[in-house]
Amino acid sequence: MVNNFVFGGIIETIEGYLQPLITSALSLLEGFPVWVQGLILLALALFAVIGVFVFIKKFFKLFLVLAILGAIGYYLYTEGIITDLLGNLTGTILTTLL
Repeated sequence: MVNNFVFGGIIETIEGYLQPLITSALSLLEGFPVWVQGLILLALALFAVIGVFVFIKKFFKLFLVLAILGAIGYYLYTEGIITDLLGNLTGTILTTLL
């Protein structure tokens, strides 16, 4: 019940924001001939598809970088380098405090 209420509120807010924009865009399209409307919609669809592919490409690069950093971290952890480094740091901090 709570999820339905929250998502319903979000959807109503988005619809309230987008509805005037959609109405004005449709009223602008009505003044053009049908073939021009088709070209405009085709250009918008092409723009959206290219945008999706660019987003996927950037997401893949981010995922690849995170995977490489995770592999490096895993290697350093299994070799004990991170624990030695943290042990040395905490030992240094404790000896300087005492």
